[in-house]
This record gives sequence, C-alpha cells and structure tokens, in this order.
Amino acid sequence: SSRSHVCSSPPTSVPQSPAPRQAAMTSKAGSGADLRKFMEKRLDLKLTANRHVVGVLRGYDQFMNIVLDNTVEIVSPTEKNEIGMVVIRGNSIMMWECLDRVK
Repeated sequence: SSRSHVCSSPPTSVPQSPAPRQAAMTSKAGSGADLRKFMEKRLDLKLTANRHVVGVLRGYDQFMNIVLDNTVEIVSPTEKNEIGMVVIRGNSIMMWECLDRVK
C-alpha cells in the first residue's frame, strides 16, 4: 500500500515537471535565437576545475550543453592541446566569451 502511495506520488510531480520542461523549451526557443547568432563563431570558455578551452560553436541544447569544433585546451600560456570536436556539459561552463564579430 505504501508502495502504491509512493508510485502515486511521482505522477503528482510529473504534471509539475512538464511545465518547467515546457518553459525550458520555450526559453530554448528564446535563448536559441540568442545562441544561434554565436553558431560557427569562436568561443572562449572557462570551465570548472580550472579548465579553459577555445573552439567553434557547432551546436547546443536547452541545458546549454555545447558542441565545439577545432577545440584547443589552454593548459597554460605556453601549453596548448588541440582536442578537436568536444561536447561540454552546460553545468561545467562558468563563463564564456565570443571571440568573433557577431552580426
């Protein structure tokens, strides 16, 4: 019986969950228009754990997970590693800056 109650509790949460998801999708459309102008532009990202990368934005999603191409990890001013195409989780992005002119 308590398991049945536990099972009926998530459906109560589930209807609340699509509303934030819908809001996220709506905001994605809104921020999608904002991020879209950075597509194919070079971004400079500061990540958690003191990581720093520069790459060309190829894609993103509503969680701000992003795909960078021609990515270079900047370990120090004198040490750089070419790491190619990468996916970066949105929650690891602390700061980003566009290095190219945006129309």
